[in-house]
Amino acid sequence: MQKKLFKKVSIEAMQQDLHIIEDAEAAAKRELPPRDSTALDSTERSIVVKVEKAKSDAQDTANRELVSYRKRLINLNSTFRELPINIDGEIRDGKAKLNRKAERAGEDLRAKDRELLEVERSLEQFIEKNPITREPQEPSDGQRVLSIGIIAVLFLIETLGNASFLAKGNELGLFGAYTEAILISFVNLGVAYLLGRIATNSVYFHWNRKSVGILAVILFFVFAFFFNLMVAHYREITGTMLDEGGQLAVSAFRDNPLGLRDFQSWMLFAMGFLFAIISFIDGLKWDEPYPGYKKVFTNWRDEYNEYKESYDEHQNDLINILSDDAKKPLNDIKQTLMGSAKERASILEEHRHLIKLYEDHLDHLERAGNDLLMLYRETNRERRSGEAPDRFKERWSMERQTIDKTLPEDLLAHEDIQKIISDATVKIEDGLEELQERYNRVSDDLRRDLAIHRRKDLSRNPASSLRQQTQTE
Repeated sequence: MQKKLFKKVSIEAMQQDLHIIEDAEAAAKRELPPRDSTALDSTERSIVVKVEKAKSDAQDTANRELVSYRKRLINLNSTFRELPINIDGEIRDGKAKLNRKAERAGEDLRAKDRELLEVERSLEQFIEKNPITREPQEPSDGQRVLSIGIIAVLFLIETLGNASFLAKGNELGLFGAYTEAILISFVNLGVAYLLGRIATNSVYFHWNRKSVGILAVILFFVFAFFFNLMVAHYREITGTMLDEGGQLAVSAFRDNPLGLRDFQSWMLFAMGFLFAIISFIDGLKWDEPYPGYKKVFTNWRDEYNEYKESYDEHQNDLINILSDDAKKPLNDIKQTLMGSAKERASILEEHRHLIKLYEDHLDHLERAGNDLLMLYRETNRERRSGEAPDRFKERWSMERQTIDKTLPEDLLAHEDIQKIISDATVKIEDGLEELQERYNRVSDDLRRDLAIHRRKDLSRNPASSLRQQTQTE
């Protein structure tokens, strides 16, 4: 919408400002202007000067706006002539950016691919030596917290139980009994847990390590049985004697290992043995049971994830370059041309409308001047005793000053602009297709050259996929 450029003249305000009524009455009393006068008097000239000033302001405003329209049309002419020339350059730049990014991505991923192949080869070799067809069994954080909680509860229960049994014969009383109980529980549960971790070797497929695991299982049962039996003997001895309880307990154990006489001693033995078994099982299940598998698999998985993240990042960069650096400038050119065509039509319409507004405003000023002159003359005629000048009957004509209505000499015709936009649109659409094809090509090359499809298969089922791949090769 065109802004309001020309302000209408207020007859009432101008009449009061120029004191037309008062001046007309004062002149009439003196029979002025004379009947034979041919020139305007001072009041009439004031009215004309005021109107002429408004006309001059309107002319300046109109000329200023018309100059602005011509400048804008000249700029749009340049846009229509020069902007389509940039299309080919933008297409070349877009292709070059895609190629450069693909080249850098290829170098980066090939380096990561070499690192991945190294750890992958280690995993393949491990799987070849050990027939594993599953992923590592890694306990969750919740399961590990539960395992720690179980050990802690067992330690507390066994410590309290041992302390209550041992307190009678300890010369330091309850404090000394707790000290001994903590040491006993720590040895019982700690050794059982440690042997449980070592016993995971029993699932190994090679006998050198499998035998270590089996030996750990045997050692556990031997240790758990005899250690807790010794603790039971120690409890019986310390429950009746204060001194040399340890030596007497060893002697009693050596002479008659199963010769416990007190039912509570058998209860202490059963509790310690049971807790040792639970701690041993916790050790077995603390982590992946197959020794060494988690390490090589984790190394491969971390390298693969890093490789895949880098690959996805490069592919996203290619997409961003395609949309932001390659396609966007072409779409911007298209939008600019279409927007410029609309702007040109709007400017021409505003240009025509401005000329009409200016001419209408001059008509308004001429009417306002005549209305004010008529008010002065009628008032003067009514108040004077003699006849008024004959010229009072004449209508005042305002001299119309011309404004520069011309348009730029080399202004493009509407048909020429439509052809420019049509040709540019075809070229841009072709360029967008070329850029899309170039993106598809470099993206496919990146995917094919670096064998990302094989990595995806491995990520779903690494052990079986690596085994099938090894057998095929």
